[in-house]
Amino acid sequence: MALLFLGYLLVAVYNLGSFNVPVTVWKPVNGGEMFDIDLGREVDVARIYYYSGINESRYDNAKFFVLYQKGGQFHSLTAIDKNECGIWKYKEVSAKTSRLKIVANPPGGALNEMAIVEKGKRVPYTPVRLQAGSSLSDPKKLFDEQDTFEYAPSFKSSFYFDEIYHARTAYEQLQRMDQYENTHPPLGKLFIAAGIALFGMNSFGWRIAGTLFGAAMVPAMYLFGKKLFGSRFFAFCAAFLMMVDFMHFTQTRIAVIDVYGTFFIILMFYFMHDFYNGDSDLLDPVRSLRPLFLSGLCFGLGAACKWISLYAGAGLAFLVLLKMYYHYRENATGQSKAEYLRLNLLPLICFCLLFFVVIPSVVYLLSYIPFLLIKGQNHGLIDILKNQRDMFVYHSQLKATHPFSSPWWSWPLDLRPIWLYTGSDLPAGQVSSIASFGNPAIWWAGIPAVLAAVIMAGVKRDRRMAVVFTGLACQYLPWATIPRVAFIYHFFSVVPFMILSLVYVMKATMERWPQARHAAYAYLCLAGGLFILFYPVLSGLQLAEGYFKSLRWLKSWTF
Repeated sequence: MALLFLGYLLVAVYNLGSFNVPVTVWKPVNGGEMFDIDLGREVDVARIYYYSGINESRYDNAKFFVLYQKGGQFHSLTAIDKNECGIWKYKEVSAKTSRLKIVANPPGGALNEMAIVEKGKRVPYTPVRLQAGSSLSDPKKLFDEQDTFEYAPSFKSSFYFDEIYHARTAYEQLQRMDQYENTHPPLGKLFIAAGIALFGMNSFGWRIAGTLFGAAMVPAMYLFGKKLFGSRFFAFCAAFLMMVDFMHFTQTRIAVIDVYGTFFIILMFYFMHDFYNGDSDLLDPVRSLRPLFLSGLCFGLGAACKWISLYAGAGLAFLVLLKMYYHYRENATGQSKAEYLRLNLLPLICFCLLFFVVIPSVVYLLSYIPFLLIKGQNHGLIDILKNQRDMFVYHSQLKATHPFSSPWWSWPLDLRPIWLYTGSDLPAGQVSSIASFGNPAIWWAGIPAVLAAVIMAGVKRDRRMAVVFTGLACQYLPWATIPRVAFIYHFFSVVPFMILSLVYVMKATMERWPQARHAAYAYLCLAGGLFILFYPVLSGLQLAEGYFKSLRWLKSWTF
């Protein structure tokens, strides 16, 4: 288990992100502040690069105007809209000049760095001499970290996909600023903020927490498999298949919040297994109440990360009620129903209200502490409640389209990957891309495996798998009723239960036909081999375009 964890972590951390991003900031105090850039000679300027910092959201529409000198007069060259942050951007221009002017209007917008690129070059033009003009702040901060420059901006130093929402908000939580994204609960972004606090506001810092949680999923699956199947080999199978699943790799290396919700969903059903499949007294403080408490705690943590955990909460409630029914049917014969209810069920219901309502509510409210500490605001409980209403309205009434959206029924078929990133300004014939979808060896085999597992468990009356099937159903089936635009990554929280169902079928097959172990070994090798084959598509590794084209097994796969 430790080797799987460390091996996966080494692969996941490789090329995760960069520490080398601009940090110092030029932030104009007044509108109209300006300074001149003396290039020292006439330069054929082709690109103006800029890296925007993060500041209060009311300054997101700040503009910086770039002018060039010609014939003793300054003329408009381009305008920089500070509507994106945490990413190198550039403007294509064409001007032969020896002098540029930067004008800020309105004030408040922050720029971390600029770079001027001469036509035919791929490095910043140097030296530049600055004349402060009317600037009250130091414009030299715009040209003091030229070593962070990227001619071809990439995911290695910049936000991509929804990182612009979650990683930015995580930084704002640390700085007690107005929060850019408030359509999900805060805890997942607090985990991202922890990485930023440790490693800085750079791509490695905002991704490392999710990567560590993704690595922790591997031993979590090992332990879950060991508990279900009582075998180190099948525990290894569960952990290994999670480790080589494509979506697990991509969704845990990007600073979004799905990884945290999915991690706690695995744990809440892991602990529920101890309660549901235990034969002890329902009120045994170690064998029954302890796992219920841990399951409820994980439910609270998961719900405070993303509301997909609320579906899991419904599944946990179903399992508790089912366990109570079985226990009542098997043990209430020797005493009156009223006495059994008083001595067993009513106390258990009280404990469940504590573990699954009170404690999760406290955890959920505590996750809003950064929201309450925003500078210049006076947020209270009523504002937290309003945020819950706003989140519900947003998700229930979201009407949008997206070229990579896909219907819920298509997800296990792996029909429509979501294209997260593509590189630009690469050498001819080279591609860098990141797409999120499932390992075909796991997902395509998982469909019949789930059906077979349900039939096998039903025939054997194997109640252990009820926990797995409930987790799978409550994380997947609600999407059939949700009208908003959805994506294949919403299937991520279903994958662990599909893998456990697949391993269950492997175990049953090998118990009946021992020689099938060779097929199991081959299957594991196939899943691992596909991960290696598709690694460039999952990691942003730059390779020849032909390699990516060769991996388009379906026309709907876009890399």
